[in-house]
This record gives sequence, C-alpha cells and structure tokens, in this order.
Amino acid sequence: EALTLAPMRCSQFLSASEGNWVTRPVSRGMQKLSQVYKRALSGCLNWRWSVLAVSLLIFLGSLTTISSLRKEFLPAQDQSRFLVNLYTKMGSSIDFTDGVFRKAEDFFKTRPEIDKYYVAVGGFGGGLVNQGISFVTLKDPADRPVVAPFKKRPTQQEFMSYVREELKKLSGVERVSILDLSLTGFSAQRGYPVEFQLQGVSWDKLVDLSIQMRKKLTDSGYMSDVDTDYRPNMPEIEILPNRDTAAELGVSMATIANAVSTMVGGIKMLPNKYTDSTGHRDDIQIKLKPEENKSALDIDKIYVRNIHGEVLPLSRVVDIKQSSTLLTITRYNRERGIGIFGNIATGKSQSDVIAYVQTLGKEMLPEGYHLTLSGSSQAFKESFQSLMFALLLGIFVAYMVLASQFNSFLHPLVILLALPFSITGALWAMRLTDTSVNIYSLIGLLLLMGIVKKNSILLVEFTNHQRAEGLSVQDALLAACPVRLRPILMTSIATITGALPAAFALGAGAETIRPMAIAVIGGVFVSTFLTLFVVPCAYSLIARFENRTHQQELTEALKAIQG
Repeated sequence: EALTLAPMRCSQFLSASEGNWVTRPVSRGMQKLSQVYKRALSGCLNWRWSVLAVSLLIFLGSLTTISSLRKEFLPAQDQSRFLVNLYTKMGSSIDFTDGVFRKAEDFFKTRPEIDKYYVAVGGFGGGLVNQGISFVTLKDPADRPVVAPFKKRPTQQEFMSYVREELKKLSGVERVSILDLSLTGFSAQRGYPVEFQLQGVSWDKLVDLSIQMRKKLTDSGYMSDVDTDYRPNMPEIEILPNRDTAAELGVSMATIANAVSTMVGGIKMLPNKYTDSTGHRDDIQIKLKPEENKSALDIDKIYVRNIHGEVLPLSRVVDIKQSSTLLTITRYNRERGIGIFGNIATGKSQSDVIAYVQTLGKEMLPEGYHLTLSGSSQAFKESFQSLMFALLLGIFVAYMVLASQFNSFLHPLVILLALPFSITGALWAMRLTDTSVNIYSLIGLLLLMGIVKKNSILLVEFTNHQRAEGLSVQDALLAACPVRLRPILMTSIATITGALPAAFALGAGAETIRPMAIAVIGGVFVSTFLTLFVVPCAYSLIARFENRTHQQELTEALKAIQG
C-alpha cells in the first residue's frame, strides 16, 4: 500500500495550496513548533555527552520500576464464571457429600449475583465420592446488584473470595478450592496459577515434605486454596482368609472371593436382562442393599456355601482388618511425585509466589529430591523466556536489515537507540496504571520494537541526504530534524490515538486488551520525545568514526544519479 496506492493517491489529491481553515492553523502551529525544536536541538548538540548521560540515567532508572510491577502469565478476567471444588472427609459416602453440596446450593440460591450454577457430586475421575464441583455463572458485571456485605457491585474475583469464606463455614466441608477459569486457557494441567511437583525416591519422605511445604505456603500469605493430589486416609477393609479353618470347613478361596465380590461390589446377571412395561431392557445386578453395605460389620453377615452344601457365615473363615491407604500414587515424567497447586493470595503476583516456592525448595528439599514447575507456572516461566529471546532476536535481525539498507554498521546503532526508551515508556505507563507484566504487555513490547524505529530512520535517512548535499554534520542535523518533526509527530500521534480505545476498554476481555495498548502508548510517547534529541546527539558523536572514503564514494554516486 505504501509503495503503490499511496503515491497514486498523492499524485491525484496532494496539493501545494495554502489549505483551508482547518489545515492552516495546524501548519502554522507546526512551523512554530519546528522552530522551537530547532533551537532546543541546537542547544542539545552543544551538550551531546550530557544529553546521552541523562538519557542513560532515565533508562536505567526506569528499570528499577520492574521490581514494583506485578508479573503474571495471564491477567485475571471478569468472565462471570468460576469453578468451586468442595471436599469432604476422605472416606465419606456419596450421600454425605451430596448432603454437603445441597447446603452449598442453598447458599448459591441466596445470592442474587449468581445467574445459574451446575453441580456434579462425586468428581469426574471416578471413585472420588468425597468431592464435587460447582460451575457458577454470575450475572454480567453491570447487572449485578449491590447486596451486603458488598457496598458496590462486586467483581468476579471479589465475589470468589466471599464464596470461599462462606463455604468454609458449612458443616462437613473439609476444604474449599476455587478456580478462576480465565486463567486456564494456556495450560494443560489443572489451570491454577501456581502448580509444581515434589519429586524424589522415597514416597514416605515425599509425603512429609509435601505436608511441610503446604503448611509453609499457607502460613506465608503468598497463596490461598493450597491443595494437593496426595489423598491419604482412604478407609480400607482387608479381608484375610483363614486358610486352615476354611480347609477344615470345606470352603474354597474362590468361594470366599466370589461371595465378597458379588455382595459388596455387585455382579451382572448376564445374559439375563429385565424388561419393563415399555419394553426397555436393563441389566440385572445383584449386591447387598445400600443400608446393608456400609461397614465391616455388614461383611460379617455374608454367608458362603461349602463343598458339602452347608451354609456358613463368612466371619468363620476370614479375618477382617480395618486400615487406611492412599487413593492414588501419582507420577510426573515417570518419577514419583506429589503435586501441589493453588491460587495467588490477594496483593501478590505470580512471579513472587513462584520465586518463593523455588526458594522453599532449595531450603527444604534434601539431596535426591527436587521441585518441578508444571501447568501455568511452567507456562509462565517458558513464555517469558521465549518472549525475551524473541525480543533479542528481533533486535539482532533489525540491525542486520538496517545495516544492509544504510550500508553502514554505525547508523543502525543510532537508529536502535530508540528501543531502550520505548521500554522506559512502557514500564512507566504500566506502573502508572497498575498494569502487570504479562504475556499481553510483553507482546506490546515486541510491537514497540517495530514501531519506534521509524522515528530514528526518518531522522538518520534525511540527515544523510543533507550531508550528501555538502552540509556539515551539525548543519545537516539542524536542517533535517526540524523538517522530519512533522511526519514523526503525525505517525506517533496516530499510533497513540489508535491505541487509546483499547487502553480505556471496559467491556468483556478488557483485561487482556488493555496491557498491550498501555505498553504501546507509553513506549511510543516517551520514545518519540527522547528520540528527537538523543538520536541527533548520538549521530553527531558517531559520525567521526565513519569511513570517509566510503562516504565520499556514496556522495559522488548520489550526485551522479541526481545529475
């Protein structure tokens, strides 16, 4: 478009007239601004080293704001939906867990902020009858009423904190974990912002370490809803056949096993099926009644038949032992590991929590045991490293392209001086608006690498043309820079204006749009202002190191082309 359509339009519409009542005041204002800029630039060129030193201090000072910025993989969004995990005591029946969830449902019904909810008791993994989930959907932020204890319309994150505290008060609830679904889009694990694995050789040692670390994380104030996939204390009943007594009474091991399996676990009477009045057919399953299948005492009531046809109580040929065991033994990357995960406490950032977790790992874990980030924590670390690599690679490629275009190794260095000030502006803008450093704001920084270079290119390219006409370095700068002030301001103002709607976005998804726009606005604004003075001063200093013979050949070639 710039190489084809724009010149064609200019040939038809561009006019050298004085303009109209709108353009004339703008032109006069730009002329005055160019004169002011020329006087200021002339003074800066007399204090070149001072200008560069001050600009360096500004850049280095802006880097100190990084420590005060929140760093996270994704910013939390108000999507009006979240997930509630409720746990009852290990070994609880599904009926007991269902009763607890009915209490939770009664609470949900009392909150007018909730639009709808869906409850699944028993978990999706099978066998987890002591837990369940609730998908809660809130009303749109503008439609949420103001109800005590809130004094204004609550955000999703504020309402999540309130729900967590209220559900903890329900009888039968062992722990509550709430997952913000807006943070789960880029990870394949559970979706919590902090996830890691404790790994090592001894399972018992891992258990002790995981308990200690969970306690420290909870007490530290860095995390909330600290949870784990370690599920101990699952009630277990061991039925141990008394082989000598069974042999004396003529009861085989297979008979004992089949009796327990059928009565407790149930067995399908294949191929027989039950057909109801409508013709629908169902499997027939035989097992003890639910009220007769609750404890070890119920197992004593099972009877078996010996080889003589006699019916004997099961308790005469077995010993029953009650104990507890693990629900599952987990592994990560083919090594035993215990996963720990949770949410970030209010006022903390993801980078702070991950750094604290890694510090705890170094302090607590003995030799042979290690800590591995997973899920969103792993994605946070890898994404920041990848984006930093992309940033450095982009700068390197930009230097090579500019060096080939300008046929110089020095001028690209002057042009790339605009990049540090774009970072300065982005950091200041994020600090001023309390925006976190996340994947979206980093993408904004990558955009800045391409946007802000055009100001320096305009200045350096036109200064080279002025020098080719025979002007000295300082005269060429004073002639070229004021002329290029107008296109520089035009493009910068257009870029900033185009990003303003996204920076002030308030609708759905605004949390992901605003960081990128804020970074671009701050970077373009500060870089444009400083580039107008720093680049000419740096150009003036570096010009003395140019190859004079090469520069003379370029000048002669340019004159030959023009002649």
